[in-house]
Amino acid sequence: MSAMGLKEKAVLAVGIVVVLYAAAVGVWFMYSERAWKMAQRKYEEAAKTCVRERKLIGEKSKWEEAYEAEKAQMPTFDVGKSTDTAWLRKMEEIAQRNLILLGQHQAEAEIDADDVKELPVKVTGSEGSLEALVKFMYELENTDDGMFSITQLRAKPSRKQGYLNIDFTLNCAYMREN
Repeated sequence: MSAMGLKEKAVLAVGIVVVLYAAAVGVWFMYSERAWKMAQRKYEEAAKTCVRERKLIGEKSKWEEAYEAEKAQMPTFDVGKSTDTAWLRKMEEIAQRNLILLGQHQAEAEIDADDVKELPVKVTGSEGSLEALVKFMYELENTDDGMFSITQLRAKPSRKQGYLNIDFTLNCAYMREN
């Protein structure tokens, strides 16, 4: 095999450059196709979000009416009046009806959440069966005597068979009259 001439070297060099350009164009198209698909996916997600948000904006009056209806059912107390005794009494009544023996309980400081106020009540050392606990929680959630939510709950087996030691924080929601 003899050494290549200048003409063959030039043809080979041009061939290599053409192959490299073809490879570069191929990589660019593959990358751009992936980028287009990703951009299309993001666009479709944004379009769905836009549709959902427009629907919610269109339902604004419905949600405002629901908010006002819930707000109207919320108990109201005078400004400056202590609410802890009222809430503790209601909690004790519901616990007694559902066979929950309440341990120590203490109201904490009132939390201001716009026009709604919350009074957290920490309860420790309570005792009851699992069924009684479920009924107690259900009645708290569905009572017409106030708006309650249990924000923290810890239950562990008691020394008494079939009973639980229960600690929880109960938030009582209400409003203040101006």
